[in-house]
Amino acid sequence: MTHHSNIKVDVLGDTILVAIRGTCLRAKYRRQEAPWLATEEFGPDDPEAGVTQSEFRNLAWTVANDTARNLGWIRENLHSSAHHESQHGQPIRQANTTRFSSIR
Repeated sequence: MTHHSNIKVDVLGDTILVAIRGTCLRAKYRRQEAPWLATEEFGPDDPEAGVTQSEFRNLAWTVANDTARNLGWIRENLHSSAHHESQHGQPIRQANTTRFSSIR
């Protein structure tokens, strides 16, 4: 696993950029009205990085949220739906429970 000293974090306006020095791994998160960050993009996979893309995304999410909390952007604990949104770019919505009559 990568040492935290290899992690680079930049804050540009309402954006937090997380990268691992010496690799192509990077992630971009954006501040929003909701009490969690929105994922903007992930950089390409880097097979020689020493961590998998999945491990990096987990690490980047944690570092970005710690940074956002330190900046006062996040003031409450994140809910699991926030993590889902950050990974998929869409909030979890209630399933449509409308029943349709049989088509004739």
